[in-house]
Amino acid sequence: MTRWASQLKLAGKIAGIAALYVLAARGGLQLESISGFATLVWPPTGIALAALLLGGYQLWPGIFIGAVVANMLTGAPPLVAVGIGVGNTLEALLGTYLLLRLVDFRPAIERVQDAIGFVLFAAVFSPMVSATIGVTTLRLGGLVSSTGLADTWRAWWLGDAIGALVVAPPVLVWTARPVFPARRHLVEVATLTIAVVGLSLLSFQRPPGGVGGPLSRAYELFPFLIWAAIRFGTHGAVSTSFLVSVFAIWGTVTGHGPFIQPTLHASLFALQSFIGVTAATFLILGAATAERERATRELKVAHKIAAAANQAKAEFLAVMSHELRTPLNAIAGYAELLKLEVTGALNEKQTDAVARIQRNEQHLLGLIDDVLSFARAEAGTTKVEARPLPIGGELAALEPILHPLLVRKNLELVCEPGDSMLVVRADPLKLRQILLNIVGNAIKFTPNGGTIRLAAATRNENVVITVSDTGIGVPSDKLAQIFEPFFQVDSGTTREYQGVGLGLAIARDLARAMGGDIYFDSTEGRGSVVTVVLPRNGSE
Repeated sequence: MTRWASQLKLAGKIAGIAALYVLAARGGLQLESISGFATLVWPPTGIALAALLLGGYQLWPGIFIGAVVANMLTGAPPLVAVGIGVGNTLEALLGTYLLLRLVDFRPAIERVQDAIGFVLFAAVFSPMVSATIGVTTLRLGGLVSSTGLADTWRAWWLGDAIGALVVAPPVLVWTARPVFPARRHLVEVATLTIAVVGLSLLSFQRPPGGVGGPLSRAYELFPFLIWAAIRFGTHGAVSTSFLVSVFAIWGTVTGHGPFIQPTLHASLFALQSFIGVTAATFLILGAATAERERATRELKVAHKIAAAANQAKAEFLAVMSHELRTPLNAIAGYAELLKLEVTGALNEKQTDAVARIQRNEQHLLGLIDDVLSFARAEAGTTKVEARPLPIGGELAALEPILHPLLVRKNLELVCEPGDSMLVVRADPLKLRQILLNIVGNAIKFTPNGGTIRLAAATRNENVVITVSDTGIGVPSDKLAQIFEPFFQVDSGTTREYQGVGLGLAIARDLARAMGGDIYFDSTEGRGSVVTVVLPRNGSE
């Protein structure tokens, strides 16, 4: 687009804003006014704010021109009209600046900070500028007496504030984010609209009555406004508030409704207070609802992304573990052939080398099994087939399996199974894996000549298995991380102990899958205690 065309487009927007401002002003001036200028509601304030917030500061000439023309059409002298126009323009510019600078305002008003900022800066503070400049201009022009300054200022300020609260939010919200109710909500929207319109007619088109009569009917609209704000967010809140405000103004201007008071000033203040409180309250409630719904949507999206990433990771680990197992099986097979001396006799060094190959093959196989177990747990594919298991037999079966490791480090394994009739309900393979992981860790981190103790007892409806050792222990500042996958207390490049840090994480996942849990306690330099809690048979 050429510069000339761009400027022509801007001029068209400015002219449009000016025309819209004049039309809105003529409508506002049809309502009751004080001193001929301060009105019940000043809609141009909302139009001006919306124009600058949506179109930028460059549209300010349209506001100024519209304000000057509108005031001259009411009979104001040219200088007075210019003075009032300056106040109206500064009001919109200041409100827009404060919202953008201090609140980072978003026109859709889907955050509580947007709603509160709009109420404070656009509806409360910036109208004071227009009211002050406007009333000062009227006084200098001799159009208002000194005794009427306070009432005129208050009415001007309230009129502008109500115009900002009632007119600007619907324009901003529906322009920034035009949405229409889904088909499944059409009946609800229609019902809500009919209820609001009907109750508004009942509340604001009746002759004035006592405090206990029609006045209470105005507040009977609040449940429907709450309904709109909670179910339809900011769109519902600003739309229903606008409807209620229109009916309230219409009723009061025509001499009906609960806000008719003995004096014009009292009537204006009563109506303006009701509209202001209603519009501000439900604007904030609608924004809070929209903010919550947006956060919920973002949380759901993040959860889906995390779940997909977790599934992809688990599948990758499973595939990689399977692919690693294939060449490892070949290595194990050839090592076994060498050990059996199928290809010829081995000398002492060769025999020792084959033994090293087999030990490392078993270590690597254990790591692969851990990764596979972790991948299954992450993917949620761990299958549990629980059945009654005598805990004494399960503990006693560990010693033959772990005997070579115990002998190598001269460790003592003390088994205290407790009551011989103690029966746990668990998957035998999963329980065996849990105990082997925990006792294996105890063997790994207990120095030569230490003691590992296994014990079982009942606690309420559970069986409690404790594995304690006299090992190196864990520093207190690392206890909170002990169950994190791949966490290792000794994590340096020159670490002494082998492993990938999955044993305890897998053990806890398996225990939880069987309806139990695992707890860890340790004192550095004195040893650790791992407590496995599982359901006792017959407790469910």
